[in-house]
Amino acid sequence: MAAILRSITTSTSRLEERADGIIVQRLLTTRTQTLADARENTSALVRIAGDHARRVLIDIRIIRALQPGVREHYADREELSRWCTAVALLVATPSGHQLGRYFMSQNPGPLPMLIFTDEAQAIEWLHRDSSDQPTFAGSAAL
Repeated sequence: MAAILRSITTSTSRLEERADGIIVQRLLTTRTQTLADARENTSALVRIAGDHARRVLIDIRIIRALQPGVREHYADREELSRWCTAVALLVATPSGHQLGRYFMSQNPGPLPMLIFTDEAQAIEWLHRDSSDQPTFAGSAAL
């Protein structure tokens, strides 16, 4: 596992910059996420990414509910492509899969985005050339 160079904690997430260049965002709470929370998380991603787009793992395994507007904020295609070169979504529940499929459907363009149930597989994919078309990867058991 790569060392953590620095981290930022928001009201709902912890963002970590790994020594291998990947940024990991982990949800820390199951409470309903507000639009203000989403904006705080995006701001933290921008701060930790610095001046260039990065490969990002978003761990939404404990996600429960989002207030109106939150999904749309996170799915903003222009913002995603500005700060991300590839996105791996880590899910564990049927609702997490549903949210992941929503994000993928909103970003059919060139940004590689995959859904995973295994963190090691997600990190491995982020290290590879990210020119793959969006598909599902990981366990189909959910």
